[in-house]
Amino acid sequence: MRDEREQGWTPAIRKADSEYVDDALGIEDEYESELAAVQVKLTRLEVSPYEYAARRAEIAARAYLRLAEAHRRFVARNS
Repeated sequence: MRDEREQGWTPAIRKADSEYVDDALGIEDEYESELAAVQVKLTRLEVSPYEYAARRAEIAARAYLRLAEAHRRFVARNS
């Protein structure tokens, strides 16, 4: 395994990587939690399959937008 100095990594890059991973994992946790909640409503027949699909799409879209923003911040920190 190559040394971090050989790879050109700096403390700032490692910190940016760490922040990006933390952001991504937090977003994923929230996504899974929201999705699980709407899945429970579907199994309890509290929402129709159509409503479930719409909510699932909204949850996914929101998560993807948040991931895109986290990626933008990551790129900015590494520039």
